[in-house]
Amino acid sequence: MIDQKDYQLLKTIGEQGSVQRAASAIGVSWPSVSKRLAKIEEKLQVTLFERRRGRNGVVPLPVLKSILDEYENFSKTLTATIQEQTAANDDQDLDILRIGIATTIGKADVERALAMLGTVGSLAVKDMSADEALHALEAGETDMALLAEPSYAPMFKSYLVSVDPFQVAFPTGHRFENQNSVQLSELDDENYINRSLCEFPRYFAEQTNAEVDADEDDGPHDITNEVVAQIMIQQGYGVAVIPESLVVVQGLRTRALVRPSVVRKIMLVTRADSPVNGIFQKSSLPASLRASG
Repeated sequence: MIDQKDYQLLKTIGEQGSVQRAASAIGVSWPSVSKRLAKIEEKLQVTLFERRRGRNGVVPLPVLKSILDEYENFSKTLTATIQEQTAANDDQDLDILRIGIATTIGKADVERALAMLGTVGSLAVKDMSADEALHALEAGETDMALLAEPSYAPMFKSYLVSVDPFQVAFPTGHRFENQNSVQLSELDDENYINRSLCEFPRYFAEQTNAEVDADEDDGPHDITNEVVAQIMIQQGYGVAVIPESLVVVQGLRTRALVRPSVVRKIMLVTRADSPVNGIFQKSSLPASLRASG
């Protein structure tokens, strides 16, 4: 079965009738949408859209409606179960709190979250991608996750840990070194290191109400490892937008991103029916840790 992100992607492509228009609506590049669609079809072993010539036009095949309906029925059933179990679970205790931490979260935010959670009980920590963490939460394999996504499905509840501005990273000696800040438009003429796990495109779309250029070329580099991305920047392969909270390697320079200024929210996320919510309400966590969903 597909998951919530797969569902939203397929639904948007079907509504837009085009991979490029769907990419703009979601706030990501069209090649990444095309790759995700191919992976979903490979996972399901079925073709979901008839491809048409010109600007990535597509027509949904009948099987798509069946798959979307199946997920919607599953989601409704799960939501109903969550609502039934929430009250009963609120008073339960956990011996060990299982925590998933996204690989894009910076050192200071990890330390802050662990200090907060350490007041609740013993911890078992695992690093993972945001998608892996959300899957683990859905499956009950993790009690909580430290993430930086712009939004979450209704089955999740989130608690704000911090607000983290994005900045521009570049090598020593770059022209940006003589500036106090960097406008987003100034990156147009730069080689860009695509940090493929970065949340920036989704926050940019959310906070500016702007459509991402569906024809934009992300460049040849597609990096998931933060250290590798920073070393490539350090070695002069390009520049990148990175969160301010990340520890940067020696030889890397940064400047504030302006026009627009974009920030991400670092959140502790759990299922809405998790006993963790009841524990938080009864614990002495700092007032800054507020439920937001």
